[in-house]
Amino acid sequence: MPSSSRPLFLVLAASLFACAGQTPPPNPPEAPPATIAPAKGYDARGQSKACEPPPADCPAVSPDRDLADRCSLGGFRMIQCGCEMLCGGNPGSGEAKQHYDAEGHGKACAPAKDDCTPEPASAAFQDACAEKGHKLEVCGCEWLCSGNPKL
Repeated sequence: MPSSSRPLFLVLAASLFACAGQTPPPNPPEAPPATIAPAKGYDARGQSKACEPPPADCPAVSPDRDLADRCSLGGFRMIQCGCEMLCGGNPGSGEAKQHYDAEGHGKACAPAKDDCTPEPASAAFQDACAEKGHKLEVCGCEWLCSGNPKL
C-alpha cells in the first residue's frame, strides 16, 4: 500500500472498529396511524368539494385547461378527486377580472371575441399601462390594461 493512502486507511479502520461494538438504538414505539381528513378540491367556479380517492373504474380524466392554468398561477396543483380533476387550492371564481380603459375606468374583462378586431390602442395608453407594470389585453372587442394606468 502506498504511504500516501496509509493515513486514510488507518482512519477508516479506526472508524469501523469504533462502531463495531455499538448496538443500534431501540425502535421507537409504533405511532398510531394518523387520521387523515379528506382533502378539498376546488372546481372552476371556486366551489370546494370533498376529495375522495378515485375509484378503480374511473375513465381517463383530463383537467379543464382554464382551471389548470388558474390553479397553477395561484400556486396550486391539480388533484384527482373521485373521477374529476380539481384544483388543490382555491384559484378564484373564474369571474371576469377587472381591467381599465385609457381613462382609468374599471371594466370587466370579457373573453376576446373571434369575430372582431379592436382598434389599435394609443401609444400613450400602451406606455402608461406598461410603465405601471401592467399589460394590455383584448377584452371583448377593445384593448384594456390589466391594472389602472392612472394610478
